[in-house]
Amino acid sequence: MVSWNYGQEVVRALFESDPEGSFIAELQGKVIGVVMGFNLSEEEAFAGIWVVSKMHRGQRIGTRLWQKMKEYIGDRNLGIFSVAERVEPNKRLGFTVASWNVRHVSGTIATEKIKLSEDCIVSAFPSQGVQFDALIQYDTKIHTIERERFLRAWIEGKSTITLVALSRAGEIVGYGVIKRDSNNTTLIGPLYGETPTIMKTLLVSLIGKTTFGETVDMWAPAESEVMQELLTENKSTLSEVHAEVTRMFYRHDVKAPQEKIFAIASAAVAHHC
Repeated sequence: MVSWNYGQEVVRALFESDPEGSFIAELQGKVIGVVMGFNLSEEEAFAGIWVVSKMHRGQRIGTRLWQKMKEYIGDRNLGIFSVAERVEPNKRLGFTVASWNVRHVSGTIATEKIKLSEDCIVSAFPSQGVQFDALIQYDTKIHTIERERFLRAWIEGKSTITLVALSRAGEIVGYGVIKRDSNNTTLIGPLYGETPTIMKTLLVSLIGKTTFGETVDMWAPAESEVMQELLTENKSTLSEVHAEVTRMFYRHDVKAPQEKIFAIASAAVAHHC
């Protein structure tokens, strides 16, 4: 209704990671506002998709929703993704730490130009060699916070394909997810890899699961050298959409190895690398 371009699959995966943290405002049986909050651990939480119907703004409905969500997360270190115009107002809300930025990138990629890694083998997930526990362990290594419930919801569904990169010794050295959401958008993310060439190899394999020339959407760290290289090589077909958001936190930054992150799962909430 308010033109936030989130597919139902994204919202569902977020909701199922912590159903008790989401709250709605109702008026005469109609939903006029929503906020989603998520407890990841005893120390960390995140929030996202905080919006009130345009007709009902200025009535402190958003404030009441935020307060309800804050009661739920308690004293945890709260994280969000903030659009540029909200960075300063969010500092007044208590978000004292501004971390790294992510950008929305969309278009088509000429995969034939990409040099692939010969040091890894890409296989479909799940497979005999890679089950969910192993994937969670690698995801936690990159994400730094265990997120089993979210990841289970994120990679389920007929429209989702997960690929894992394995070293010659059989160890996970990267993985990537591609999915088509209810808006008929093809999303890539998360996509992690131990080296740039492993990330590129996964990217080529994921795009190979789409129709030739299909547009893909990604949220990538603004400083990603791999993404900048692809943007340079695909100037006419791949571009940064005018959307950039900043990870912000209440008390401390939640570090993540940006050099191993090609794309994050969602820019709806701060912790979802």
